[in-house]
Amino acid sequence: MLKSATKIFVLAVMLFSFSSIFAAEIRCNPDSKTCHKSTCRYYDCKGCTKTFQSEDEALKAGYKFCKVCSEEKADRKGDKK
Repeated sequence: MLKSATKIFVLAVMLFSFSSIFAAEIRCNPDSKTCHKSTCRYYDCKGCTKTFQSEDEALKAGYKFCKVCSEEKADRKGDKK
């Protein structure tokens, strides 16, 4: 029983680690200083060579989000009302 619980715990820790590594990656174009979230249709643009792990990190570095990502964020705020 203890051996099974240990295996499950180790598996859960590994899954959590991998999901946090790949979670909210932001891709940005250093020339235009524009960022795209993973849900954005422009996420795979050729000029997007800089990555950040969070929106705050990208904003603090002086980047802005594209119009598509900005509208998505505004839509989510509207849904909360």
